Amino acid sequence: MSTAINEQHSSESLSVAVARRLRGQLAERNIKGSELARLTGLPQSTVSRKLLGGTPFTLDELQSICEVSGISLEYILVGLSIESGPVPPKGGERNPKSKAVSNTRPLD
Repeated sequence: MSTAINEQHSSESLSVAVARRLRGQLAERNIKGSELARLTGLPQSTVSRKLLGGTPFTLDELQSICEVSGISLEYILVGLSIESGPVPPKGGERNPKSKAVSNTRPLD
């Protein structure tokens, strides 16, 4: 499974990338659009149109789809799998301070 955010093509909108990732995850689970429509209560035509990227999914729809299918909402939205988690800072520092920020004075 790909986990990089940069998998999104530069000319691809977020809604198209979400639809692409969702199609891939559904295919891996052998869940067809008709089954997804039945599980979520969405009309089959709506599911088809949205999976093709013609119409964006709402956040509520995505949450429902992820709940019934076992797909990670985080992966669908940003392309990161849960296993990858946040990238730690380089050099082993837990909370590195920016030099620009560390030299500033507090606001009065």
